[in-house]
Amino acid sequence: MKISLLLFFSLSLPFFSYSEEKKKLKGLLVTGGGHHDYATQKNIITLEISKRISVEWDVLFEMDPRRMKGLLGTDDWAKGYDFIFYNFCFAREDDSEFIDKIVEVHKGGVPAIAMHCAMHTFHLFLRDQKPEEKSWNKMLGVVSSGHGPHVPYDVTIAEDQTKHPVVKGLPSKWRTPKGELYMVPSVLEGTTVLAYGDNGEQHKPAEPQALAWVKEKDGFKLYATTMGHHNETVSTKEFLDMVANGITWATQK
Repeated sequence: MKISLLLFFSLSLPFFSYSEEKKKLKGLLVTGGGHHDYATQKNIITLEISKRISVEWDVLFEMDPRRMKGLLGTDDWAKGYDFIFYNFCFAREDDSEFIDKIVEVHKGGVPAIAMHCAMHTFHLFLRDQKPEEKSWNKMLGVVSSGHGPHVPYDVTIAEDQTKHPVVKGLPSKWRTPKGELYMVPSVLEGTTVLAYGDNGEQHKPAEPQALAWVKEKDGFKLYATTMGHHNETVSTKEFLDMVANGITWATQK
């Protein structure tokens, strides 16, 4: 697929793989939209993840929703990638056919990684469907439509998931430097929650919320986390280790 070099560029980054013999993965980071510092986060994610696992990155960075829709609306935008990583915020999209077409990419077997506002993208303005029936939410495995205040929160690994490869070796509990805890009222069938976020009873949401999860259903694997509003959180070792582990898990056959 030919895309303007101003919008789509490749990064061949140095990395330190856990195993030099492992095949280098080809990943596409789809990023942009409102409310977040995506220009900085794309660099943090690609540089730091590549220190943990072997990835050759392409970055699709577009802040304008119409231009992003045009790029993701082509037939071969995801061709040749081992995984697609969504870190974007396009909440107002209401073209269900366009959204369904993106979901079909993953039903074809391409692993998906999603963080933060990807959980608020491609579903809020579809007024004629129930949240649990919207294709993007079904792909993600959860429903989220709001968030709490900008305060740090505690991340706690689910007691029955401490040995899962995505969270194995991480602290059982840690606190984010900054935070915006997402409300996740619905966890859909086939989703395994690995960690919960809790910003305290004095803040909404008052109860712990699903924060990181995996899903293996409909012919593909997905790892997702609602973490990531602030650059300070995206830069933490815990966040980056967990995302790198999530990519490794999602791309293993």
